[in-house]
Amino acid sequence: MSKLHPMKNTLFAALLCLLLFSSCSKSDDSNNGTSDLKGTIYYKWATQGILKVSFPSLTGGSFIQDDTKLNSYDISRDGQLRLTAVNVATLGNDNVQFTLSNNANSTIVNQFTYQSPARNRFVKGQLSPDNTMIMVESNDQADGIAILKTDGELLYTINGIGGVPFDIRDMKMWLPNNELLFTHGKNIWRIPPPYNSGSLIKQMDAAEWGHLTVNHQGNKLAMYIGNHIHTMDIDGNNLKQVTTSDFREARPVFSPDGKYLMIGSNYRQSAVMGYSWDMKIIPANGEQFNVDPFAANSPGVVPVVWRGQDDIVSGSGQVIWK
Repeated sequence: MSKLHPMKNTLFAALLCLLLFSSCSKSDDSNNGTSDLKGTIYYKWATQGILKVSFPSLTGGSFIQDDTKLNSYDISRDGQLRLTAVNVATLGNDNVQFTLSNNANSTIVNQFTYQSPARNRFVKGQLSPDNTMIMVESNDQADGIAILKTDGELLYTINGIGGVPFDIRDMKMWLPNNELLFTHGKNIWRIPPPYNSGSLIKQMDAAEWGHLTVNHQGNKLAMYIGNHIHTMDIDGNNLKQVTTSDFREARPVFSPDGKYLMIGSNYRQSAVMGYSWDMKIIPANGEQFNVDPFAANSPGVVPVVWRGQDDIVSGSGQVIWK
């Protein structure tokens, strides 16, 4: 039997080591920098309905295939419950059907039909942090905000602030302890149960701002101001710009633990989808990150790519991270 030459032995060992190192490196990087991320991002994309991508596995798929008449969807903070609002209006009524179901097996927990005071067919719903109430919002001023039990019983109605009704551009969301956070014109307010008085957080003087969101912990806000994402403490202080690029960012959403922020980079208008954007994640540490779609990004920026795919995940509508 022939013997390997010593130099060939050395070369063989080096190649074997290189192959092993390459294999290990690829395995270590298989989560694309998402090993610390938790939860699932649910998002609308074009005509594919509502999709989802879970962390840290980066596996995903269809969540709600047919969203033709879907007004809104929400997921409880523990990921166990799903809330949908579907336009089921027919001749002679303007009904919206709310369904609270088990997110794992679709078993119905509660289901009811709702008709808003203004007979608006496009009302939306958000599940309270403790899963006991639904906040119903409408794009009709006459509807205001309705707070319902999960069986549809009306508990509270908020018609506006100081006699001024809510505008279609006003944003509403839950805070911990079932407080509400909402915008009213240029102002950001918070209001605790029983929702008859509130406190002003901040007056926004920027010419263009929106897509306000709050983390699950209720201590940090995010929004776009101008072309970039900013964060702010819940008391209205510590406003910071946290993204930069030669393009526009929007649609911020906090991770469930509040440590990260998903942002819609390269936010752009489309004739078919309205607006679309590419999904990137940055640490929610108050530092500024370059998320440009073409230039080199800052360390710590994670483009979201499904496992086994090459293209960055894109969205075109409602997005939540639970």
